[in-house]
Amino acid sequence: MSDETVHDTVHEIEVRAPAEAVFALVADAARWPVHFPPSVHVERLEGDDRQERLRIWATANGEVKSWTSRRELDRAALRVTYRQEESRAPVRSMSGEWLLEPLGEERTLVRFTHSFTAVDDAPEHVEWIRRAIDTNTGSELEALRRGAEEADAGLTFSFDDSVRVDGSAKDAYEFIRAADRWTERLPHVARVVLTEDTPNEQILEMDTLTADGGTHTTRSVRVCFPAERIVYKQIRTPALMAAHTGEWIFEEDARGCTVTSRHTVRIEPDAVTSVLGPEADVAAARTMIREALGRNSTATLRCAAEHARRLSGAEPVPAETYVAVQQFYARQMRLLDERRAGQWAETFAEDGVFVQNTAPEPLRGREAVAEAVRRNLARTADAPEQRRHVFSMLTVVPGPDGSLSTRCYAQVLVTPAGGPTRLHLSAVCEDELVPHGDGWLVGHRRVEHDGV
Repeated sequence: MSDETVHDTVHEIEVRAPAEAVFALVADAARWPVHFPPSVHVERLEGDDRQERLRIWATANGEVKSWTSRRELDRAALRVTYRQEESRAPVRSMSGEWLLEPLGEERTLVRFTHSFTAVDDAPEHVEWIRRAIDTNTGSELEALRRGAEEADAGLTFSFDDSVRVDGSAKDAYEFIRAADRWTERLPHVARVVLTEDTPNEQILEMDTLTADGGTHTTRSVRVCFPAERIVYKQIRTPALMAAHTGEWIFEEDARGCTVTSRHTVRIEPDAVTSVLGPEADVAAARTMIREALGRNSTATLRCAAEHARRLSGAEPVPAETYVAVQQFYARQMRLLDERRAGQWAETFAEDGVFVQNTAPEPLRGREAVAEAVRRNLARTADAPEQRRHVFSMLTVVPGPDGSLSTRCYAQVLVTPAGGPTRLHLSAVCEDELVPHGDGWLVGHRRVEHDGV
């Protein structure tokens, strides 16, 4: 460690505001996502106004990174020092400070320093880190200057929408988390691209239909806390919003659960008249944003509530349907055990989707599913073992337009020559089965592997 090269950077900006006001913005890390473009979400894990331990999610060179940091806050000296406890590659270590120097009563010089080491001391890692620091620090300092110099004048505001759900918080959470299915489930969503390279850290790009029939495109980073909440920040916002952060909150009780959609918005003042007309003001922008975001979030909440209600089993399917679904899965699993990849893939719809929490991207379309299965089977072709795929603990509930929503436990048993049999994997499988002739095809499958 002592042989590693320590790299130092210094960035400065002059702010036309009292040093105490600037310090307040630096110190209040929970507000960073609203003010600092790279910051997505910050949580105080422990501490107080003098020292604290933070979990931080932010973007760096277009990637989502997260880490924990310790900070020491010295209000009298106008200094905040920090040290990353847990860094993400290519960063090996990172520390530094914010130092504020008063230049009279209404001006402050802000100095933001970084000292870092890179994984393996690799030049490409050093270059990546320097580029991220230069880009992020530049935008953060400019945002700090703007936030301290400009009176808020009602530009930042928050609001909530909530619904009661006659179902489980987990099912409502899964509806919101599985945003890749929103084009099927939400009438106001026209296009979705969802990526999840790191479990529970998502990038969501979405085209939303507006009340006048147009569309606007947003891009968000989402951090998922399973069955509890999903926080997000839009990194591509409509012109009227300088920043938009939010949170989906799932609170379960004895009678069901409450789901809340919380928004915090900072209006872009320079866009008010160009977007809403020459007579518009900030109050009109607040009203318009509140109505538009509230309309869409309420529609999403209601659909999530209906989804969770259906999955609660309040409307069981007829016994003959349940048996037919069991037979469908029995045939499907036998095809996989017998290594008939093409025939197994034919149990999926032409545009079927297969998602796993062990894979960063979904498989889209029957042919993509078939090719992936062929690759997996080829890897075990010479192994002297027998694999058995088992679906059990099946629940089936009716869906719209004759579809069915199913959930079951999925296990793979492996028996080598001479035994014994061992459990290879355990998962939960959730399907949407779409009608096809006298039976069904898999329109969408999500497999959540245990232990991931």
